[in-house]
Amino acid sequence: MTSTVLLGGIDFFHLMNDRAMRSRGQAGNHCLVVLELDGRLDMGRLAARLERATRALPELRFRLDNSLLGRAGRPRWVVDHHRRAPEPRLHEVAGERERAARVEALLADRTSGERPWALDVVRAAGEGDTLVFRHHHALTDGKGADRLVAWLGSGSGDAPDDPPLRQERHDTPERLLAALGRDERLALARAYKAHVLALGRAPILSLARACASDRIGARAAVSRVHRLTLSADETRAFDVRVRQRARLAESSLMLIAATRLADRALVARGFAPPHHVIPLPLSLDPKAGSRRLFGNHLTMVLLSLGRDELHDDARAVARLAEQQRAMVRDRLDLAMVAALDLARWLPGPVYRWLGDQPFQGELASLIVSNPGALTVERFAGLLVRSAYPLPAVVTPPGFQVIFSRFGGRLSASIVHGDGLLRPEEAAAMPAALRAELLGEPGPAAAGGV
Repeated sequence: MTSTVLLGGIDFFHLMNDRAMRSRGQAGNHCLVVLELDGRLDMGRLAARLERATRALPELRFRLDNSLLGRAGRPRWVVDHHRRAPEPRLHEVAGERERAARVEALLADRTSGERPWALDVVRAAGEGDTLVFRHHHALTDGKGADRLVAWLGSGSGDAPDDPPLRQERHDTPERLLAALGRDERLALARAYKAHVLALGRAPILSLARACASDRIGARAAVSRVHRLTLSADETRAFDVRVRQRARLAESSLMLIAATRLADRALVARGFAPPHHVIPLPLSLDPKAGSRRLFGNHLTMVLLSLGRDELHDDARAVARLAEQQRAMVRDRLDLAMVAALDLARWLPGPVYRWLGDQPFQGELASLIVSNPGALTVERFAGLLVRSAYPLPAVVTPPGFQVIFSRFGGRLSASIVHGDGLLRPEEAAAMPAALRAELLGEPGPAAAGGV
């Protein structure tokens, strides 16, 4: 039986980021998986399904260990054997505009180490339900959450299918370090530290810092969301462009497009930082066959784009490819895992202080993520018409773009802190992102704050 599970290095990073976010007035470091369903759920049967799932899967009864051992040592999940499933909440709204606003508002509802997941249903008159699975980022990553939601909705009647085996359900990157000795781990961690400090020699600037003021500060803790969904034809056009321009590296074009949006917003406010540093998560799951539900099984690379490279497609793609080759050659993806594995032994204040050093308190210029295609097709017998992940905004940097695919179509969520963009500027972002992804002329830029 599952009893306790130590947080991995990336899990611990997200836990510390959660605490930092709450100290700045944000709800915390959590994410949503949003499913738009072709029909309506029976709330009583949904509650029964969640209760049966919670009995079948001990990890759904996880909470952070708040005992003296848990607070003094490395954070760990423990199973609360008396815990029941959270009651699913129903939110009734008048139409599509209110539905989108209610989903956005759920980013302000906290999931914590004490209650790391919850489920809501948003119901608009005459429409299919929108199911929203909320989870603490330390519990699982995007791919794990996709599989977990798919499992919760699987099976027939009010019970999901049998869960994956215990040894299949959880994984962390530290497994990659198992064959390495202490000296090799230390050498990798030092290499990662040197890499990050080298990136930090030239200053960066996030949108949150550029807009820092008492007027905006409290509002920027609130997430605002703008969605872009490409048509099937537009998605195919993007894929052709990936093959032609980026040699199948679609995340490079996504990263360039998102960074150009952030850069234009900074320029509109009178700033022109010499380069942008963007973290890009990379899943460590196998390409097919993974049944992992829990743990952040990924590493992360820090990529830099200089101002003179950013607006030249060929130079930007070449620069990103050059950095990615260097990361493979120098094992910086593994070095990041080694560095975070060591860092999770540090006291919280020391961990936070070290994290602030490379970029003078900035986490990054912006955040970009591409977890890939969501696989959930049905939930409790209902067809899923659309699905996408949605994270709470991290401020700073206050601007992030999360890409995903569902049903063969590419979509993106542009998430920013409230007040960091003018309303007309924010409203123009999806069209500007679409133009960047497809290599088309963009709309005229709106003014800054």
